[in-house]
Amino acid sequence: MPDSPPEEVAETGGPDLISFADMPARLEAAGLKRLSAQRCRQLAEEDPSWPVPMEEALKVGRMRLFDWRALEPYFRARKSRQGERTDLRGRPQSDE
Repeated sequence: MPDSPPEEVAETGGPDLISFADMPARLEAAGLKRLSAQRCRQLAEEDPSWPVPMEEALKVGRMRLFDWRALEPYFRARKSRQGERTDLRGRPQSDE
């Protein structure tokens, strides 16, 4: 069985569709911080600034596909907040 060709951006100007499973490798190839497929899915479901709403993603079977050209600027502009306690956000600080 021959090796599959490397993924390349289509020169036709059409969408460059990727799944959540493809995102970690695509992020790394673009020189961005690698995130797991699960983290990418979590961002898609919870981050209001995610560029393509889950309801608008192309569905193929159970898989959702997104245009990389819409996602790349999002990942480039995204600020990582490692270790930030989001569960405490919005609660008043106690003066103890």
